[in-house]
Amino acid sequence: MKNLFLILGTFFLIVACNSKAERYTTTSPEIDIVKNGIDAYLKADWDVWVTQYADTAKIFHNDWDNYRDPAQVVDGHKAMLAYFDSYGFEADRTFYEMVIDDEGKKWVYFWGIWRGTVKETGRELAIPVHLSKQFKDGKNVEEYGFWNLSDMIEAIQESEEASQRELENPME
Repeated sequence: MKNLFLILGTFFLIVACNSKAERYTTTSPEIDIVKNGIDAYLKADWDVWVTQYADTAKIFHNDWDNYRDPAQVVDGHKAMLAYFDSYGFEADRTFYEMVIDDEGKKWVYFWGIWRGTVKETGRELAIPVHLSKQFKDGKNVEEYGFWNLSDMIEAIQESEEASQRELENPME
């Protein structure tokens, strides 16, 4: 009987020592950093937004080959958001997860539906967004973001045309 307990104890000890680390989670310090960055984006608090990134971060938005640094991305966000009265993500359709890949790299994935209302025309947009953010030492070092810009570009063009018409015909 003692031998049986010794054998079972040894077996469970070996199994416990060979268990793999968790490679997928929906809660982590890195996810909290991404949530803080999304919150800063929604508040247009760009000083806080840039703190999630390493100094050498490479950000690829709708492009696999050409990256921008956080300051360039902030400039792009400001220029685009100037056309909108309001914007945000649908709370009930926003998802986060973190995965540790086979090379040990930590990636946080974000999915959400971005909604915005164009100032000049009142047009409402709903755009699915996906972000993949790689973290090292608590900082985002590489990011890939993809969303369809066609509706946004069309809405901005409509807004500019409406503004131009207003300038040309102020009494109408």
